[in-house]
Amino acid sequence: MPHMNTTVSTIVSPRIVIYGTGRYGCFIARLALEKGWTVVAAYNRAGDKVGQDLGRLAGLDRDLGIIVQDCDTASYDNLNADIGIVAMTNQLSINFTAHERLLNAGLNVLCHGSESSYPYGCDPVIAEKIDTLAKKNNVTFTGGGIWDMSRIWSGILLVGPCTEIKSLFHSSITDVHGQATHEKAIEVGIGLTPEEFIARGCNRAPLANSYKTIPEHVLTAVGYTVSASSVEIEPVIYDEPIKNPWTQEMYPAGICLGTRIVGKIETHQGVTARVEVELRVFKEGEIEHAFWSVDGSPRNELRNNRKDSDHTTAGCMVNRIPNVIAAQPGIVLTSQMGPLTTTALL
Repeated sequence: MPHMNTTVSTIVSPRIVIYGTGRYGCFIARLALEKGWTVVAAYNRAGDKVGQDLGRLAGLDRDLGIIVQDCDTASYDNLNADIGIVAMTNQLSINFTAHERLLNAGLNVLCHGSESSYPYGCDPVIAEKIDTLAKKNNVTFTGGGIWDMSRIWSGILLVGPCTEIKSLFHSSITDVHGQATHEKAIEVGIGLTPEEFIARGCNRAPLANSYKTIPEHVLTAVGYTVSASSVEIEPVIYDEPIKNPWTQEMYPAGICLGTRIVGKIETHQGVTARVEVELRVFKEGEIEHAFWSVDGSPRNELRNNRKDSDHTTAGCMVNRIPNVIAAQPGIVLTSQMGPLTTTALL
């Protein structure tokens, strides 16, 4: 594993390109603009956002003079920017065109997408293409977002005091209502019958593999070598009716209300890990959180209650920008950059 790079860019006001002007792309743009950083261009797939002013889309109630361009017809020449923020999908293969365009334009890339967090563990073929492109253009590619703090660095810091490690356990529950539209919720099986869950292939979703890489990433970052891993996906089903948070109607008992992902990891050194992740509709009173525990010497546990997960996601992305700009060329993981540093005083 490459050495840890904790260097922070000396650029006072980074020049940013936003690729994907959905919820998170706009949130990141807004936070950056509020710091006085410069957004030089914005791109989105064809649709009603193209042609709109980014300031309005980002909720600033004013025009910025930055018009959202069609990502497939726009020119990426002469961007004069330091970094491109990609907020499209979770899959490396689908996002690759965006990465290719920005890397070839000479921009560092920070992607909000789960597979980007640990590319070689999710799609080694695409990862190799990205690494080659980044090095060719002397820029950096990094995957960031809420996983940076609540999953990857939380795990790394938890095992820091250990003089012996037997196993790791990581779990989380994520409120899909806070992360996706009603239409997108079906991607994790919400509203389907158990039979439809299987028929639609939700039990084979590529997203599950990226969650398996969380403990793989942490174990690799602290020196272990993964020898084997597996993942299983199943529907989350409640035995009582529950309110649909998007429509306020009721989901009947027995309907799928999310996805449960269970992964198991083994290492050559004998240390094992297990991950249990649920992406679902929450019951009243539940709090979104990520949890780590280590069985070793000493034994420790760490729970992060993610009360503002959307802001946490955007904040993690914004606060990584200086590190990505300063990092060595190629794919550089957040685990190689040191823990996040606040930009509150910038």
